[in-house]
Amino acid sequence: MSQVDRYHILKVRLNLELIVKSKLKILDMLYGAEGYISGEDLAGRLGVSRTAVWKQIQELASEGFVVEAKPRLGYKVVSYPDRLLPVMLRRGLATSVIGRDIYYYQRIDSTNLMARSLAEKGAVEGSVVIAEEQVEGRGRCGRHWVSPQGVNILASVILRPRVLPHQVSWFAILGALSVADSIQRLTGLEVELRWPNEVLLNGRRVGGVLVEFDAELDRVDFVILGIGLNVNFNLAGSPELVGEATSLSYEAGARISRLALLRALLEQIEGNYRLLGEGKFHLIAERWNKLC
Repeated sequence: MSQVDRYHILKVRLNLELIVKSKLKILDMLYGAEGYISGEDLAGRLGVSRTAVWKQIQELASEGFVVEAKPRLGYKVVSYPDRLLPVMLRRGLATSVIGRDIYYYQRIDSTNLMARSLAEKGAVEGSVVIAEEQVEGRGRCGRHWVSPQGVNILASVILRPRVLPHQVSWFAILGALSVADSIQRLTGLEVELRWPNEVLLNGRRVGGVLVEFDAELDRVDFVILGIGLNVNFNLAGSPELVGEATSLSYEAGARISRLALLRALLEQIEGNYRLLGEGKFHLIAERWNKLC
C-alpha cells in the first residue's frame, strides 16, 4: 500500500470519527433539553454549519430516533430506539462510582477484552464497557457466548478493589447476586443462582458472570466483572440453545427495557461493592446462598 493510499484511509477514518462525535454531541444536547433547540444554536455549539447539523439529524432518524423539526423552533427528540447509549444510560443512573466513564461500542470482539485493555492503560475504577454485539464473547471455560445485536446486555465493569488475589472469587458471587437483584427488582421474576457463575430462570440459563483480573503476589491491580444477560433474545433462531437457555422477555411474556435493566444492574453492583469495601462480604454471601 502506498503512502498516498494510507493517507486517504487515515483521512476517511478521521472524518468518520468526527461525524460520529458530532452526532453523539447533538444527541446529548437534544436528550437533555426540555424543549426545542434551534439548528443555529446546535451549529454554534458544535462549530459546524446548519446543513451539517441537518445531515446528522437525518442520520439519527435513520438509526431509529424520532426527531421532530418545527420552523422557528428547531429540533426535539420525541422517541428513542432501544440502544444502550451512554447519554441515555446516565439519565437516572443513581451511582457515584460505577459508570464514571462509559465506553460504548456497536460491535466489538469482547467487552472483557476491551475492559482489560482499558484497565491496563489506567482506566478509572467504575469504568463500564458496553456493546450491542460481541463476536468473541466468552463464558466460563472459554465457551462461546451467542448474542445477536441489540437484544441483550453485554457489559464489563472495571474495579480496583483492595483485596488479596485469593479473594477475587468473591466477585463471581457479587456479580451474580447483582444480576439476580436487578432482575427481581425490574421484573419480579424468581431467580436461581448456580456456582460458579450462572444465573437461571426456571432451571434454564439466562445470564452469566465472567471474572478476570490482574494481580501481584500480595495485591490485585484490577478486576474485570463481565456480565452477559439474555434480555430480548428470541431463542427460536438458535435451536441449539432451546431447553438449556432462556431470556427475560420470554419468561416475563413482555419486552424488557434494556436501559432500565442496565441502570438497575449497575446500581446493584455499586451497592454490593460498597458492602464488600466495608468488610461485609458475609452479607452478600448469605443472600447468594439463599438463591442457590
